[in-house]
Amino acid sequence: MKMKLFLIIAVIGLFTACKKDFDGRATESAGTANKSFIRFVPGSLAAARNFISIDGQRLNGTALAMGGVFPGASTITAFATILPGSRTVRVYDSLTTTTQTPVSVSSSFDAGKFYTIYSYDTTNAVKLIVKQDEFSVPTDTTANVKFVNIIFSSSTVPNVDLYSRRKRANIATNIAPLGNSNYIKHITGLSDTLEVRATGTTTPLTILNNFTFNKQRTYNVVFRGRYQSTSGTMSRGITVLATY
Repeated sequence: MKMKLFLIIAVIGLFTACKKDFDGRATESAGTANKSFIRFVPGSLAAARNFISIDGQRLNGTALAMGGVFPGASTITAFATILPGSRTVRVYDSLTTTTQTPVSVSSSFDAGKFYTIYSYDTTNAVKLIVKQDEFSVPTDTTANVKFVNIIFSSSTVPNVDLYSRRKRANIATNIAPLGNSNYIKHITGLSDTLEVRATGTTTPLTILNNFTFNKQRTYNVVFRGRYQSTSGTMSRGITVLATY
């Protein structure tokens, strides 16, 4: 198990070490020895031109909109590397006339561990939450799936379930806003349709069609947006991240 995880980290490191620094991005991503692994998901309402910096050094070269992922949602570009320790994370909109409030948070990152940083809430009250992704590599034909709920509402909304049509059962149940499930084993190799439902109901709040989980992989399924919005830039929806 440890050997497989080492190989995963080595592959991520090979990709990041070959990248050249440009557009003012941080140079910390070269190599993986004694590094922490992070990624960023902008989930605040109507996020359009978001950047993330660590201790004042910008990480992403291309601005992200709500539902985007840095470094990427694929298995090779899943994480960037930073120096471990107590670091200041800042997320901001690059437009000088933006109404989005820049936000900073201090957090401790341990060497060899994996973290996802989510922004959430409204444009003028953006907040950040840092969640550690603690996973093991599946040794059978299943995938690991974690459900993360960063949906926003100014009024009280119900907890939600993540439902799989292929499985005909919930993957995760009764997840509160800003909460998440543990990693749960799920079927692979077959096209699936995922639904987010208010807990105890059968009516989908949002649907992701034709997604196939791959065996021996790990995924975060993220419910984001404004709970009451079904269209537009604040629409509730699903983002799937491959952890490796």
